[in-house]
Amino acid sequence: MKHPVGITANNIPVYVDLTRSQAAVHIAQQPHLLGLVKEALGRLTISDSTINVECDMGRTIGYSLVVKTTDKDAILYARLLHDDIYTRFVKNGKPVKTSYLTISLQKEDSKAYILADTWIGRSNPPRPGSPHETAESRPYWADHAFVFDNQPIQVRTVIRQCPY
Repeated sequence: MKHPVGITANNIPVYVDLTRSQAAVHIAQQPHLLGLVKEALGRLTISDSTINVECDMGRTIGYSLVVKTTDKDAILYARLLHDDIYTRFVKNGKPVKTSYLTISLQKEDSKAYILADTWIGRSNPPRPGSPHETAESRPYWADHAFVFDNQPIQVRTVIRQCPY
C-alpha cells in the first residue's frame, strides 16, 4: 500500500510502501523519519530515474549508527534476521550526532517517485556481498561499521573474521 510522503520542490509527489520497502524498516524503527523526509523533499528538485541524496537539515536530527572504526575497536560480523549478507558491527562504538538525512528515491512513473530507503546519517556504499556492491564498498566498510545495539541478528552467523 502506497502512503504519501510529500511533494518535491518541482511538484512531484513521493510515496512509500510502508509494508514491503527498506524505507519501511527504518521508518518503523524511527517514525519521525517521515516528517524529516517530507521537509527535505520540499527543497529537492528531481528528475533522474534514481535519486540518492544526502540532505543537510541544518540542525541535529538524530544519531548516525554507522561510525568510523580503528584497530582498537571490537569488530564482529553477523547476518541480520532475514538477511543473507554479512554486516560489520563495532561493539564498543557510540552513535554520532548528525544533521544529515539520506534519501533514496526510485521513479515510479512520469508523475511520482517511491521512497526506496531513508536513514539518519550520511550516504554510504552498499555492503560487500550485496547485489549492489560497488568499487567503494570494501574499502569503506573496512574502516566503518554499524554500532552494535542489540539488532536482531542470526546468532549462529556471528564471526570475528572478515567474510569478504
